[in-house]
Amino acid sequence: MPLSRILIVKLSSLGDVIHSLPVAGAVRRRFPGAEISWLVGPASAGIVGICRHVSRILVWNPEKRPRLDLIAELRALRPQASLDMQGLFRTGILARLSGARWRIGFRSPQEGAFPLCNLPVVPSRTDIHAVDAYLGFARYLGADGSEADFGITVPAAAREYAARVIGAQGSAPVAALLPGTRWPTKKWPARSFAMLAGQLSTVGVRCIVLGSREDRDDGSAIAAAAPNAVLDLAGRTSLAETAAVMRRCALVVANDSGPMHLAAALGVPVVALFGPTDPVRTGPYGPGHVIIEAPVPCVRCRRRRCGAGCMEKIPPGRVLQAVRAMLGV
Repeated sequence: MPLSRILIVKLSSLGDVIHSLPVAGAVRRRFPGAEISWLVGPASAGIVGICRHVSRILVWNPEKRPRLDLIAELRALRPQASLDMQGLFRTGILARLSGARWRIGFRSPQEGAFPLCNLPVVPSRTDIHAVDAYLGFARYLGADGSEADFGITVPAAAREYAARVIGAQGSAPVAALLPGTRWPTKKWPARSFAMLAGQLSTVGVRCIVLGSREDRDDGSAIAAAAPNAVLDLAGRTSLAETAAVMRRCALVVANDSGPMHLAAALGVPVVALFGPTDPVRTGPYGPGHVIIEAPVPCVRCRRRRCGAGCMEKIPPGRVLQAVRAMLGV
């Protein structure tokens, strides 16, 4: 089907939205002149804003913006097709209210938007990486879904900021530490990150802590425990600046989180720490990464809260070994 106006609906967290970005890239290759609009939540609007394949961004924020205004803006787009990659009843309603003739969604009737999609064609999202599952939307439109082009373009000002930050670290290799994550059960302790930073400093590796405002306490704790080994930037950089700093790092050590997926999308090697979630589906995408899972029998339990403390059982020495092997130090 020839298309010139396409609406992508994906509202959710940073990591989920990053997983979806290659769909815009694949659709752009299939329809070079198309206007690709993206309806996104406020927390993830920044990453869509630096994706070169997206023509226009609409932010779903009913607390600050009247719903009727957004609906009017959606209808003004006159999309021919909508890709509901959220799969909720709410997003199905929004896709339908846009007036899109073809409303593509997930095939599973368990998805809340199933009754509102007139083309529920994308198969189940289990047992494959989320990026590959979302690319099913692009393949349905006749696009080549074999290449994951995230299309992230870092602005010049952010690149200049990163150059100053990394330059101040001297000639030593720099590792980014990402202690943040949304689930308590996915969190490697700040003290473990600090121990790792201290151990890395003895082999000539500097560390920078990155994260959102919610990660400031962790950043402060890591920097306090390893004062001569860590530069704490958690909560002090924009998303674009975070991406620019990551790009200049030799590698990233991270929990399963949105910033971890940002690093992978930028092509930065990741040492990823996993416990309750499945790296097959939500691990760092692409080659060159290392996964370290908690050494417990209940790993991949999918529990957001649990007293077992599986992440605490990942020893810093094991992570240090992986980092040193990747850096050759």
